[in-house]
Amino acid sequence: MKRYVKLGFLWALMSMLILNGCQEDTSPLTESDEEIVAEMVTSEDDEFLYDVGLDEYSEDNMYDGYSSFDGTNGKAPIENVVRFGRKVSERPRRGVRAFERLGPDSVKVFVAREFPGVFHVLAVEDSNGTRVRTRYLKRLRHVVRRNAIYVKQTDPTADRPRWKLSAISLGQGNSVPNASIRIHQVTIAGNGDSTVFTDPLNTLLDTRDDVPTFMPGDEVTVTIQLENNTANPVADSTGATETVLLHYGVNRQHHARARFEYRGVDPVTGYNVYANTWTIRQRPFKVYHAIFDAIDNGTIYDDDANTYPYNSTTWSTPYIVTANDTL
Repeated sequence: MKRYVKLGFLWALMSMLILNGCQEDTSPLTESDEEIVAEMVTSEDDEFLYDVGLDEYSEDNMYDGYSSFDGTNGKAPIENVVRFGRKVSERPRRGVRAFERLGPDSVKVFVAREFPGVFHVLAVEDSNGTRVRTRYLKRLRHVVRRNAIYVKQTDPTADRPRWKLSAISLGQGNSVPNASIRIHQVTIAGNGDSTVFTDPLNTLLDTRDDVPTFMPGDEVTVTIQLENNTANPVADSTGATETVLLHYGVNRQHHARARFEYRGVDPVTGYNVYANTWTIRQRPFKVYHAIFDAIDNGTIYDDDANTYPYNSTTWSTPYIVTANDTL
């Protein structure tokens, strides 16, 4: 990573300036403005707003990592998992939940999209001395949310007002209604620099200056702190009660996955810590997304959908790969 911005301080300063500078302008958006911004924010064309990275489309695309589960709470019904992931049954349009006027020519939009589908677990099990593949299915509903700021552009020759995406928040998602996992902190570090995210929906990234930028070959370490308040924890032999994945290089053409390593409990916060290091291998001059995906172990390793329904929390951030250090 070649550049980081102290985002918490920057956004606090921006918010103060916006509130102080625009406090007398409380007029609502015109109906035309709302329609134009809503049309833009619900469009599937803007790569910065891409939010369907959890849809595996088919079983062949799901996370392929053999796990022989040996839980400390007893043997789970699903022991030898070879693949798991999500298949979305339909993709509803991203919806506008709220508009907030920031100034005469700027607006913050809160958007969300709910994905219904099925969580798939494929296991290899013994049946009378024969190895057979068994598939377990659990219904899922996962909501992904994001804030976006649009700024009106001055163009007297345009036939209608022009709005441009200026900043976006991190994405925050979770299973509905039973998400027991709360991500408290994500730290992204590389080349001696690091950025700490603690409030995804209120962390605004300027699309020109604040989006994390990498070069091919950069090594990036991601560390996550989370807590899991599930009533029925399923701990593996390391003590981990959840499985954490990184979906990275995500856009319409790419989707790679890797697993975080459980590093134990942070002695100060008491949160579970997961970390790993990856090398950037995506092609330059594109916008990609990294999704931090925490799944309760019961979702994967127990077939009882009533006691262990689909249970997951996700954060996500866009990033840019460039061939040089000019961004």
